[in-house]
Amino acid sequence: MSVARAFSLSLLLLAVSRLLGVVRDVVVATQFGLSGHADAALVALSYPDLTVSLLWGAAVPAVMVPRMAGRAAPEVAAETARWSRLALLAFAVCAAASWLARAPLLHLLAPGLHGADAALGARLLGLGALLALPCGALAMVAAAALQSQGRLQWQYAGHVVFNLALIGGLLLAARLHAPLWIAAGIAAGALARLGLLRRALGSLGTRRGAPAAARRWPDAQGLRAALLALAASGLTVLYALVARSLASAAGSGQLGVFQYAQRIGELPLHTVFAVASALALASLAAAQAGGDTEGARARGRQWMLSMLRLALLLACVGMLAAPLGVRLVFGWGRMNDVAQFELLRSMRWILAMLPLQAAQLVLAARLNAQRRVADQVLAYACGLLALLVVAICLPPLWWRGLLAYGAAYLVATVVLWQRLAIRQQQGESGNLRWLALASLTLAGLAALLGARPSLAGAPLLQAVLALALLASGLSAFLRHDAMGAALGRSLARRYTRH
Repeated sequence: MSVARAFSLSLLLLAVSRLLGVVRDVVVATQFGLSGHADAALVALSYPDLTVSLLWGAAVPAVMVPRMAGRAAPEVAAETARWSRLALLAFAVCAAASWLARAPLLHLLAPGLHGADAALGARLLGLGALLALPCGALAMVAAAALQSQGRLQWQYAGHVVFNLALIGGLLLAARLHAPLWIAAGIAAGALARLGLLRRALGSLGTRRGAPAAARRWPDAQGLRAALLALAASGLTVLYALVARSLASAAGSGQLGVFQYAQRIGELPLHTVFAVASALALASLAAAQAGGDTEGARARGRQWMLSMLRLALLLACVGMLAAPLGVRLVFGWGRMNDVAQFELLRSMRWILAMLPLQAAQLVLAARLNAQRRVADQVLAYACGLLALLVVAICLPPLWWRGLLAYGAAYLVATVVLWQRLAIRQQQGESGNLRWLALASLTLAGLAALLGARPSLAGAPLLQAVLALALLASGLSAFLRHDAMGAALGRSLARRYTRH
């Protein structure tokens, strides 16, 4: 398969995987409503992947991929086996600990659950973790090995299979009134994803002809690099975990409100960033490899400006289209008008944070390209500290989790910006003004729409305005933005070719 086709397939599978994640949340919401039962299901469903991301995160790909890229299959097999042994040992222990400490873990992750809902959530969390944690860690090792060989699409294919199994378990649990099917779906999805990735890894020939490795475990240098990468990736996972816990403390069903708003509100930006980063990082790498430091800086500045513009456009369109979107996606089953209003209110404030998220993503990628992982760790730690300070100072109201989540992104972005400015001796004041303007504009729009019930009662009109804004915004972006113009020319060449 050509590089272009593999990249296109990876993006398609990524989009499908994220859409299935939305479908999974929709099934929970419509079958169980905003209730303690729904929150218990959401904690159990998200716990395995969030835990693997927190404790394993991007550390394994960050170390394995550079080491194995371009290596022969036996060498890839030996390195994969070392990391797989470590993953199996560490996460088997983690799975057992999760089962034994399931009740305290459930209280930590969802303090708003009590009584029967808390007992159900703890049981589902413990049962799902027993298989899903070790299988998830092993799957991440296999995905890193495949990625090193240019087969990134298998990682996203694994996510698709995992989400399909979770959706199946949820539907069976709702239809049969047997919540244990949720844990069965988690286990089945984890096994299916691991089986798919291991089969793809075997097709590379990495299971045959592997030499007898002198070492059975990863070396000390690899472990140190993994710990540093883990600190950077794991801290961002904590943002969502802590914010979800704060939302849950506000009452039964509030964890679900935060999760649905976060997943749907952030989906367009992260999908667009996946495409934009592939284009921008290639340009940055080419400039840096050629010794063109100033050219690399200019491309980095343009990447930031383009992402801020897109974040502003996506957030404005999302705020206007949200009433109709929420009604179409969540307006059936057990999601009544009150539940839809709570989701809409939180989603608009999540959308107001998109420029900060876009800035953090770009800044982190640019620092990562310069191998400045320690700067990212510092920034994310400061963001987490800000989140905790806000959480301590505020009462358990519905907006506490949102405000703390926003504070984390704000502080982390400021620190990342300051570290990058020191590294390149330039603060990019123009982009900083763009970030401030976009954030203030979106905060004002969210407050205005929330204070005007009459507008909230005209979802079709807002959707038409959103569509018109999207069309005009994309047209202006493709014409007047440097990255957008380059993308427009590329698309024109592709679709006008005879």
